[in-house]
Amino acid sequence: MESTIIKNAAHATLNVKKDAGIEITTHLIREEVIRFKAVYTPDSYPNVNWEEIINELESHYTITIGVSETLYNHRIPWVRNYKQNNPNLFDFPFWNNYKRYLSEIQQLPQTVIDEIDQSTDAILDGMSNPSTTDHFEKKGLVIGYVQSGKTGNYVGLINKAIDVGYQFIVVLAGMHNNLRQQTQFRIDQGVNGKQKINGEETAVGVGTLMNRFDNQTQSLTTADAKGDFNSAAANMNGINFNLEAPLIAVIKKNVHPLKNMNKWLENVIGINMESQSNKAVLIIDDEADQASINNNFKLEDLDAPIIDEDGNIDEENKPTAINAGIVDLINKFSRRCYTGYTATPYANVLIPLDNEHHQSIFPEDFIVRLKQPSNYLGPEKYFDQGLPGIMEMDSTEGFPGQLKSYYKEEVEELNMPDSLKVATKQFIVSGALRFFRGQERSHMSMLIHVSHLTMIQNALGEMFKNYWSELKDGIECNSETMWTELSDLFHGGNIDGLQEQVNNQQFYTHAYSENESFANNNFDLPINFSELRDHIRSFIAAVEILVVNGHKDNKGQSLDYHLYPHGRKVIAIGGNTMSRGLTLEGLHTSYFIRHARTFDTLMQMGRWFGYRSNYADLCRIITTTEIAIDFGEICYADTIMNENISAMIRSNASPRDFLIKIRQSTTSLSVTSKMGVAGPMRLSWAGGEVITNSISRKPDTIINNHNILCKIIDRIKDRCNINEFDNKLIFKNVNIDGELDELKNDNFSIINNNGSLDLDKIFEFYKKSGYETIDVVIVGRKPGKQDNYTFIDKEIGLAQRNTARRNDTEPNPNHFKVPNGKLTDANYLSDFIGDKKDELNIKEKRTPSVTCLYLERPIITFVALDPMFFYSSINVSRGDTPSIDNMHSGLEDLKDNDCGQYIALPYGISIATPSCLPNSRSINNNSVDVLVNQMVNDNIN
Repeated sequence: MESTIIKNAAHATLNVKKDAGIEITTHLIREEVIRFKAVYTPDSYPNVNWEEIINELESHYTITIGVSETLYNHRIPWVRNYKQNNPNLFDFPFWNNYKRYLSEIQQLPQTVIDEIDQSTDAILDGMSNPSTTDHFEKKGLVIGYVQSGKTGNYVGLINKAIDVGYQFIVVLAGMHNNLRQQTQFRIDQGVNGKQKINGEETAVGVGTLMNRFDNQTQSLTTADAKGDFNSAAANMNGINFNLEAPLIAVIKKNVHPLKNMNKWLENVIGINMESQSNKAVLIIDDEADQASINNNFKLEDLDAPIIDEDGNIDEENKPTAINAGIVDLINKFSRRCYTGYTATPYANVLIPLDNEHHQSIFPEDFIVRLKQPSNYLGPEKYFDQGLPGIMEMDSTEGFPGQLKSYYKEEVEELNMPDSLKVATKQFIVSGALRFFRGQERSHMSMLIHVSHLTMIQNALGEMFKNYWSELKDGIECNSETMWTELSDLFHGGNIDGLQEQVNNQQFYTHAYSENESFANNNFDLPINFSELRDHIRSFIAAVEILVVNGHKDNKGQSLDYHLYPHGRKVIAIGGNTMSRGLTLEGLHTSYFIRHARTFDTLMQMGRWFGYRSNYADLCRIITTTEIAIDFGEICYADTIMNENISAMIRSNASPRDFLIKIRQSTTSLSVTSKMGVAGPMRLSWAGGEVITNSISRKPDTIINNHNILCKIIDRIKDRCNINEFDNKLIFKNVNIDGELDELKNDNFSIINNNGSLDLDKIFEFYKKSGYETIDVVIVGRKPGKQDNYTFIDKEIGLAQRNTARRNDTEPNPNHFKVPNGKLTDANYLSDFIGDKKDELNIKEKRTPSVTCLYLERPIITFVALDPMFFYSSINVSRGDTPSIDNMHSGLEDLKDNDCGQYIALPYGISIATPSCLPNSRSINNNSVDVLVNQMVNDNIN
């Protein structure tokens, strides 16, 4: 108790200093804590662990977090202006209550609170300002990490949305009741400030703050087991749809609650004699890749109406029920925003785009990539950084086969496998170590996940409870055999049930203490295992065993951590109800052998990812070798996808104009079962040409790129045979390092919307393949009467290209879209293969995969575009001159006001890569098979 008082008091003092602009250093933390020794003297309070308090505060104040990345379609940055016009605390009462709750009650680091503030502002910018807009529809996606704090983020978004005028909030909270209850509790804490269970209302979370803003909401749902939405309860509880107080509903993503909600809305809106409500609605779809997506959709149905001219419904083309319910809910409002949250967005980026026959939930308007705090223990810590913690089962043990035999009734009972015994003992040792570190009032959990079948979970539960009784009796009776087995896990050695020898705890602790993500954590260890004996006895006395599923025999067994202020210690056996969204607080031991065959399902079942402050070194995952390998595959695919998203955001392309690629597994894993409009693609630069599909019309970008290119040309001009061609300059054997450095590190701005034009990666690939030099080409057209430009004393005509269009409209005035993926002439590359050109027929000359067979070196080509055509808002026929009256803004910024000459040109880029090295060896192309959204691909090309 005294330790908590001291820590909280020091924390409050340090926060005051931080707010005053004083840097919180480890020296200052130690100084502030030691001040309390004058009051809590060691003689009177011998149990105060001063170093533990200091370590926890150091960990708190050294956590870092990156800035979220956001992509918009036609962004209108209204939030900053709104804040400028509403600068007072009472202008954002819901948000300011929540911010205080995060700081004072949750005691989150200020850096994390600041990131929630920044990222929720970014998400709001993707939505519309309801105070100024009469009709709008916005659809977006927020991508986080498994168990990384997505709920905390969207609770922050809800508070801000209410502050700016959103009046109706619906949270679709997973598919199981315990997850809905958990989400309801979080929203009661973070928004409503009160919780209603069994008819009794109590203040919680923001409602317990002193001197808070007294905000009122109308909650359509409660944290009761049967607290999901139904119209009778809403009417009985006096819910008034027409009041100004915002309405909030947390409902299961299930057909019946959705139908109930839509029916009720239909009635209350109809009473007001309206077809749609004018209330601004925010629909938050938690785990947006699960159930929300229309699984019935097929690419061949894209142009087929769901309802034909006679009013008949095409049953095969009809959306799945939950998707249809969500779309119906969206359409109940004229001012609406749908925001999906997920850690596994593979299915979401493969959703078809809207068309006249199908309304989808594709994230048309914004995609936000949240960043993880430095103390997040995610898959990359295990698979990229190689931190220990995964213990692979002995493959000869055969427990998965035993489970199948039990299901088929080939055996009457299950036998406890050695691997599960090891996991259980590891949980005891880790729990005792947490007690040793002074964390006895914290939640501590073990997960056992072996099957989705409730009959197996129930049978396993009975078998496990019997084993636990034996184990507990052995400890209580001081069985030396039992103490030896626990000691062996602490000290390391050969352990039955595991594939490899177990390292001692010191090994794990050293690895984590050396990792900067866990700097300043409390990594105390006892000198001797005997110091843990009393802690082990205390720990096992507190442990409960729960079978968490929907079976009638397990009714009421739920993970109500909030009811245990002194920390719950629990071993949870379950399946689907614990495989997505549900948080197991203080999880430090996972026994996981249920395999899944898709990226999203397997990753979501990884409940062991999350925040493990001061006990990350105690976390263990006991699983099969196959599952461990597959998690590594997913981690690699996630890295590629995140790089794509970052490239998309840097390119400022809209979600429908950027091809996010999802690497397919080299094992038996599939990306997702919800394929939408997914299509395969093979990524490789070798033996082909990649081009810019979209070019920015921003004058600053064009001028910057032009100046960089001119600087490079000036450096390499002695390599050029100026008179070799009428319409191009060719610079041969240009060094990738030294002479093309200005093209790297995003200095030369490229919209990389097909994901293939990352110059840093391309150049790195060339060097790994054996190329130190490439050829650089400037190409236009033969000089003529229209616009020309002079490069190192050679005049070149500028390429006349119209922008690609869809239905005779210009989709985005800020970008020039290359028509049909064609930037250079069809047979352009054949000019670079010498005499081989004469051996090829017309079709072969026009095929990059053929011409690249004969290239000596890679070629990077800059196509100098005529700015008049580039900025023209209408297509110009061949031979005609663009009209200055039909121009997008920006053209005048490229001209010298005195002489009228261009000071800069826009450039398209083509990169062609040989198939073979000069010695005829094939390039190590490392091709990768990926999935892409075919509709987006068609839209780009």
